[in-house]
Amino acid sequence: MRNLIKIIVVLNCATWLFAQNGSISGTVSDANGNPLAGANISVEGTSMGAATLTSGAYSISGVPAGSYTITASYIGYEPSSQSVDVSAGSVQADFSLATSALAGADVFVTGTRAAGRTAMKSPTPIDGFDDLSLRRQGNGDMTETLKNQVPSFNATPLTGDGAAFVRPTSMRGLPPDNILVMTNSKRRHRSALISHFGAAMNVGAQAVDVGMIPSIAIKKLEVLRDGAAAQYGSDAIAGVMNFMLKDNSSGYQVHVNGGQWMEAPNGRGGEKDVTIAANVGLPLTDNGFVNLSFEYADRPELSRGNQHASAADGYKGWDANDPNQDVDEWQTAMNWGRPISSGFKSVWNAGLKISDNVSAYSFGNYGDTFGEYSFFLRAPGKSGALTAVPLNPADPSEGNFSWGDTYPLGFTPRLEGHGNDFSSVVGIKGDGLFGLNYDFSASYGKNHIRYYLKNSLNLSWGPYSPHNFDIGDLEQAETNLNADFTYALSDAINLAFGAEWREESYTMFQGQKESWMPGPWANVALLNDPEIPGDSTVYTAPGLAANGMPGTSPDAGGVFDRQNTAFYADVEYAMGDALLLQFAARSEDFSDFGATSNIKVAGRYSFGDLATLRGGYSTGFRAPTPGQSNYTGIVTSFDGPTGMQVQEGTVRPDDPLAVALGGALLVPEEATNTSFGFTTSPIDNLSLTFDMYTIDIVNKIIKSRSLPVENNPEFKKLAFYTNALDTETSGFDLVLTYRMGDTNLGLAMNHNETKMVEHRKIGPDQLDPISTGLIDNIENNLPKDRIIATV
Repeated sequence: MRNLIKIIVVLNCATWLFAQNGSISGTVSDANGNPLAGANISVEGTSMGAATLTSGAYSISGVPAGSYTITASYIGYEPSSQSVDVSAGSVQADFSLATSALAGADVFVTGTRAAGRTAMKSPTPIDGFDDLSLRRQGNGDMTETLKNQVPSFNATPLTGDGAAFVRPTSMRGLPPDNILVMTNSKRRHRSALISHFGAAMNVGAQAVDVGMIPSIAIKKLEVLRDGAAAQYGSDAIAGVMNFMLKDNSSGYQVHVNGGQWMEAPNGRGGEKDVTIAANVGLPLTDNGFVNLSFEYADRPELSRGNQHASAADGYKGWDANDPNQDVDEWQTAMNWGRPISSGFKSVWNAGLKISDNVSAYSFGNYGDTFGEYSFFLRAPGKSGALTAVPLNPADPSEGNFSWGDTYPLGFTPRLEGHGNDFSSVVGIKGDGLFGLNYDFSASYGKNHIRYYLKNSLNLSWGPYSPHNFDIGDLEQAETNLNADFTYALSDAINLAFGAEWREESYTMFQGQKESWMPGPWANVALLNDPEIPGDSTVYTAPGLAANGMPGTSPDAGGVFDRQNTAFYADVEYAMGDALLLQFAARSEDFSDFGATSNIKVAGRYSFGDLATLRGGYSTGFRAPTPGQSNYTGIVTSFDGPTGMQVQEGTVRPDDPLAVALGGALLVPEEATNTSFGFTTSPIDNLSLTFDMYTIDIVNKIIKSRSLPVENNPEFKKLAFYTNALDTETSGFDLVLTYRMGDTNLGLAMNHNETKMVEHRKIGPDQLDPISTGLIDNIENNLPKDRIIATV
């Protein structure tokens, strides 16, 4: 009986406590009553909040009894607040938001460490895109979304080899590793892929894979279109992309996108694309939040090409040795369209208010992706891999063997890539530390790519050659420690300073031996002896590695790392409302090539809403990555005139063979960035920005052409990364925005030209490391003009 009384008392207390909590619900709409989906609702003085649904409705439950101020905000609209009294039950609070006077009045944090600036009042050009504008693209691909939103941003289709899994991109005609990518204002790690076969400036680039970030996780994207190496460090030559993650503590969103491709006259087509994404906000105690985002995408291979003539009689598909394969199924021997890609991506963002002036945060991502790419058809009669070899590599009299009997119509190697991407950032920030605002953070990021070569051969292993090869993984890992401080010297002067330590490593894992090692049949071409009675077979020199993409050998594999430390300071001085000046300086010391220092000076002068003049000058740099400095990819083949095994491929720039041809340790790219422009708002709801720029880059890092190796019986030709190129990029950006009630009209234009200023000859023989074709590719591969119109 006593226990029963206790239970009744506890249940009554719990019921009474629960009854003291209430809820706040309502709707958010524009001035015309149209619902605003994705608007933020916050309960001031707490971490509670919500995001509106498609209907504009919201609900916040578990609110303790008391009086609160509720604020509704939405990008492009003026925020609105109401006072409510919460007790048991539900309180209704509806909002009608008025549009901002300017579409460009959003506040930005990228490019400044003072109080945020608006796009129209910023000393350097910056764009902002909220989650709604990103979501309305409807393609489920962040790279394509950026291409459709940022006029100076380009993305080419997925290309061949490893670049079939990380889409090549460019900003202002420069390679993707000249763009600094951040998440919540923290540097993001690179991909493990080095684009050895990229287009134009992308050759040799190692950049961040922005495709790993699901669109549904983004609250806002800020794009700084100006050099910022003095503020943020290496890579920020073309600009900065800062992905701000959603931070609501309640509410959810689910998006499903699907589509089907049209059928072609040859019967191909009908492929289905599917993207499923979800976001949910959860409370973390009463003073924090956890926001989770997920995305799954499946994009099949697209091919509209006709069957290859050599395989027109019934190509068996990708695995000719699979007895269960449906040979009647239409499968082209070569795919000229989009490769297969699919994957799962997730992001988390969390924050917890520890006290009135201290908060902790954490965010990161995990992605698991898959892709598959088709090489060229190895047609019978044209591929050396299908020629005959003796059953016994030492005695041709025992008969012959040919993979051509297994692949009578040829074979097509397939490259399969599995990508794993992970990052985690933790930090603590606050104010009151000797009058300073502070932010201490630690981050770790890793990108791992696992390669498999399928449906291929290494003929030097004869009848024992595998068909599928593990050719070796690639991995990029980075660790960052940051300490950032800001201090307001006065209402007009803001000082920011800090320090950073970073370690990055690049790992090339060894492939299975048959993918790179010549086998027992490597020297069968030496058996062509007319003295052998009855032997009329002429053996050709076989390939000595996996056909299509050789594996990583022990000599090429390894772990390559470096560390660097950096110190920076910047000052912003606002002389009234009209004049703003910005100064920044940064010094970094790298363990592999030494120190570098950079500066930035920018300013703007405002004539009110009529016009604002702005401009800047900065120096910048991009440090060569450990991957670029240490990559080695060697293929063994036969020299026709001598019949001897020789090697060719890519070696380290400081390899003795490269040094003999003019190779040397890589040094940082050095850049100067000059910009000038204006903003104006001549009438209500109309904003116009126009900015001209010039970017000069000295010691551009690029992969050389294959250079002949003289007087070396073991090497035929080789390539390496070099600083032998200088370029100049110039152009202008124009962004026009007009708001008509609930409709936003936008027009953005970019004109961009890149030209080669100098390419230096190298080595004692004054070799030209850059081909005329590559120069033409750099100057003309990407479009010079892009126009984007939005409604």
